[in-house]
Amino acid sequence: MKRAACIVLTALFLFSLASCTAGGPAVNGVRTDSEVYSYFLDFTKDENGENEEAAKQALVRYVAVNSEFAGRKMTLSVTEKAELSQTVNDLWHLYGGYYENIGVSKQTLYKIEMSKAYEKSLLAEYYGEDGAEPVTEEELKSFFDGHYAGIRLVTGYLFNVDDNGAPVDMTEDQKNNLKGTFESIAEMVNKGTSMEEAVGVLGENTEIHDMVVSSFSAGNFPEGFFDKVKEVETGKAAAITLSDYVFLVVKVDPYSEDYMYYETYRSECLENMKGDDFDKVVENWVKNYTVD
Repeated sequence: MKRAACIVLTALFLFSLASCTAGGPAVNGVRTDSEVYSYFLDFTKDENGENEEAAKQALVRYVAVNSEFAGRKMTLSVTEKAELSQTVNDLWHLYGGYYENIGVSKQTLYKIEMSKAYEKSLLAEYYGEDGAEPVTEEELKSFFDGHYAGIRLVTGYLFNVDDNGAPVDMTEDQKNNLKGTFESIAEMVNKGTSMEEAVGVLGENTEIHDMVVSSFSAGNFPEGFFDKVKEVETGKAAAITLSDYVFLVVKVDPYSEDYMYYETYRSECLENMKGDDFDKVVENWVKNYTVD
């Protein structure tokens, strides 16, 4: 009975795809939204241009995820809806003209991003306490501790800048003096001086950045930065020199009430921990669909 209900809901979802912009490939015999298909044609294109087969597979995955979400009678939370709306508004602000040029409206972009939010919710449910393959909080925290770190950061540059804004090499003495200054500041912090007070020697306008770094993205940092951060003891400061930069890093407790980084990055952490496994789950859902 449950399976029959799921099939009915899936059929209803597929029917909803046949909107006034229907004209895309047919999935399980139902013509899909041409704008959604236009998005996937652009998203999957390679150096030779449009890749129709890849676009069709992306379209089927989109249908499978949305159908599964509907079949489980799931809903997005108020917070998730707010984040979705903000994401779409930001993307449209930056790239709205481009999307319009490829035939994708803001409403369609919302559908695409909503499907991504659905997939995140499905992943969280699948590995949740009552899910098919539960991940315990201890397992997730262990993964977080191994791949994420909360830090306070000041960046120093081992080069000067000329009047035209071009980098100019420092002398070795200049580099060593700056590295020595950062090491002295780290020592001050480790002896109990606040970071704000200690970095005052660098100038009044020295910026301290609070952030999370992870093993999954180097961001703007030189290669090896995260590994160096991992070596720093929580609550301690260190001066880290990599490439043309010297960093003052204070490692903070990501579970503390002052930062609460674990709570903030918990969802992303689960995705990085189980994303590849969940892809296989989604691929099994995809097998129930055909595209013409």
